[in-house]
Amino acid sequence: MRNYAVKRIVDVVKRRAVLCCRAVNPNFMSVSSTQVCSSEQQFSYTGKDFHWPCRNHNCDEIQNEPTISKFDEELQKSWNAAVNAGYFTYKLDHTEGRIALGKYHLYVQLNELRFSKRRKPDPINKVSQPFDPSKFNFTKVQQKEVMFELIPKHRSAVTSDQHVLIINNSPIEYGHSLLVPSINSCLPQILTEEALLLSMETVMLSSHRGLRVGFNSLCAYSSVNHLHFHIWYSEHPSYLETVDVIPVCKDVFEVRDYATNTLVFELGPQSDVSLLARKIHQVSSYFVENEVAHTFLILRGSKCSQRTQNGEFVNGGNSHPVIRVFLWPRNPVSGDQVKSSYDADERPTAAFEFSGFVSVETRETYDLFTEEHFCKYMKGATLPEEEFTRHRETIRELLNK
Repeated sequence: MRNYAVKRIVDVVKRRAVLCCRAVNPNFMSVSSTQVCSSEQQFSYTGKDFHWPCRNHNCDEIQNEPTISKFDEELQKSWNAAVNAGYFTYKLDHTEGRIALGKYHLYVQLNELRFSKRRKPDPINKVSQPFDPSKFNFTKVQQKEVMFELIPKHRSAVTSDQHVLIINNSPIEYGHSLLVPSINSCLPQILTEEALLLSMETVMLSSHRGLRVGFNSLCAYSSVNHLHFHIWYSEHPSYLETVDVIPVCKDVFEVRDYATNTLVFELGPQSDVSLLARKIHQVSSYFVENEVAHTFLILRGSKCSQRTQNGEFVNGGNSHPVIRVFLWPRNPVSGDQVKSSYDADERPTAAFEFSGFVSVETRETYDLFTEEHFCKYMKGATLPEEEFTRHRETIRELLNK
């Protein structure tokens, strides 16, 4: 396995026992549960556990930070233990990768087993499709695949349900896991305010600059109609971390200098994360109501500096890291149109691809894949500019009310 900058954990397998977890991390405790899906371990947190590591996003302290957060340690420890226990359908040591030439520094990965061993996606026909208990969902995973429960202690809401982290047993990248909010409520793959809040707080719990959280709506290559996010670590910076933006309205911007246009929201150390979750939920709800498929991505990046009419940046010198939340409206893919393979002319594009990380299944595709291919498939996956503009203006009006 590759040498990850934040993987400073000793004897990761032997420390899985709950008693040892308590000794290593006081946030952990043993629980018993009668829920449909439960976890033997809990990770509780408050606002004091959030990380805003460095004022300058490009500083060496972020790339080579000597310590990792409690959350990173427990996630990596649990994930590594699952690897060593053989809970995954394959290991990532068979993969290889390269940076494609070009402006976007696209990372291309050869991962043949991902496409041959992953579970076949269920057919989806509507963005608002209800949850179907007869289909595969995360309450049916084996108990050994559940890593731990996330408990936000700083919020007063009391719930008998659980937010859990589950391994993705057909991983694309190191740490690839599934964050499942309110797992036993059996919610469809539709963003809720609570889920959005949890997803952003998960990024805030990490001190790793490369932690990513992604969400694909139904008809946007989500393979399971049960509310969940993908989580993974990336060693490779994304172009989206520092891409220039244009203001749309308060805390909302547009990215035009990428393979496709997107909306981006900014979360900083002084931001009200609950308010931002409510704002993003307004937009995602608008998409669901209008059957607009969408992809959602969270990563750390530079402050969304605004340009003046002269092309100069406002607050351009204040580049301390913030969290950037991207939301792409996109063309729907449903029913028999869904591709699980890269053999087709229309490549499957989901949160990993939108972040600039493309996993391919054959040596030939890996050797020949270019940034031009990436731009072509991204354009095909997302809305024409005039349709994007129409939605953007409606969203501006919606948020300015």
